[in-house]
Amino acid sequence: MIIRSAEFITSAVKPDQYPPESLPEIAFAGRSNAGKSSLINALVNRKNLAKTSSTPGKTRLINFFTINNAVYFVDLPGYGYAKVSQS
Repeated sequence: MIIRSAEFITSAVKPDQYPPESLPEIAFAGRSNAGKSSLINALVNRKNLAKTSSTPGKTRLINFFTINNAVYFVDLPGYGYAKVSQS
């Protein structure tokens, strides 16, 4: 798939905050600080679409992005890191 457009849609905590189920979803899941958000940025060839940090636990919400208005990329918070950053 050639990615021509990528847009942040929303951040969600609860299912009622998710966007409508009108598009298929590709979820990015894994351990904290594994590079899920960085992978999304690399796939869409943009540095700052998904927020990244060298500190584990930066992604705390479920973030939805539309890709080519055809699919959602869903950036999930990482697991396996118990402490939250002091900032």
